[in-house]
Amino acid sequence: MRVILVERRLPNEPSRIEELAALSRTLGHETVAKLEQVRRPDPAYHIGSGKAKELGSLVKSSGAERVIFGNQLTPSQAFKLSRLAGVEVIDKFQLILEIFAMRAGSPEAKLQVEYAKLSYELPRIRERIRTMMSVEQPGLRGGGEYEVDVHYDMIKRRMVGLRRKLASVAKSREQRRKLRRRRGFNLVAIAGYTNAGKSTLLNALTASNVEVDNMLFTTLTPHTRAVKSSRKILLTDTVGFIDGLPPWLIEAFKATLEEIYLADLVVLVIDLSEPLHEILRKLKASRDILAEYPVKVVGALNKIDLISQPELERRLEVIGGIIPGAVPISAAEGINLDSLLNIMNKNIFGG
Repeated sequence: MRVILVERRLPNEPSRIEELAALSRTLGHETVAKLEQVRRPDPAYHIGSGKAKELGSLVKSSGAERVIFGNQLTPSQAFKLSRLAGVEVIDKFQLILEIFAMRAGSPEAKLQVEYAKLSYELPRIRERIRTMMSVEQPGLRGGGEYEVDVHYDMIKRRMVGLRRKLASVAKSREQRRKLRRRRGFNLVAIAGYTNAGKSTLLNALTASNVEVDNMLFTTLTPHTRAVKSSRKILLTDTVGFIDGLPPWLIEAFKATLEEIYLADLVVLVIDLSEPLHEILRKLKASRDILAEYPVKVVGALNKIDLISQPELERRLEVIGGIIPGAVPISAAEGINLDSLLNIMNKNIFGG
């Protein structure tokens, strides 16, 4: 599908349109144009009216089939933009939900994705449908509005059912954790920004073969494996972080994120091969999420095989001031993994 990417940001905000492009590629979309604007959000179109008209012209000239905003849109903004552009207009969070739906393989992941989608839809459904029905006579409660209420109530009932099922999943996982602890196992969660190399690290330390690819959000369901050099440590791969995750999306994946705040130790994986400003942005986003949990964190600075030695030293100096004791590694090449294991053992067993 041919898409146009749009981002509105404030003067001091960094651009995140390349991350939006990576998310779009994950669904197999082809980006035919990018549109950026620096200004405060407009109530009608989110971007200014002049830029919205420019977007409409760009859709026609490029043959785009969809427009994706990096900003969260209200239903009325998405509806007006879609009417102006003549194609579907969605925002980044709807795109993420589509990726999650594509990636969801296990029954648990499918439950989480459905709950996230309904959480996204619930506050929007009334406004969107009423906007589409605005041509009806005002002041009359017709059959259409009644249908909206029925659909709204149906979504709420479904969400209650999903919460029960997810609570059951969480309870089962908690029982497994207690059993492992009784057997003397220590639990270590691998966390970090999406596509930082968490699954590759899990495979390297546990001689496993979980799915790995160069796409975002490969892991939606946690994988737990024993560390091959220490059978008393269990590693769990977790869902990747992304900047600006809304509370409703974090809530939907609470069962997965539990693996982080109930762990004995968290290994925070950072992709050191990216531009320094991106490393710092993603590191801040990851640390902001981990700040919610009172857990011990060690840093694993991954993909050092992709940068030169002088650049590595420069980046270690910067990151070392933020995460003291972080270990430079390459999960793919097996570089310095023994040092990471030593740090893990010291933090878990002491000495």
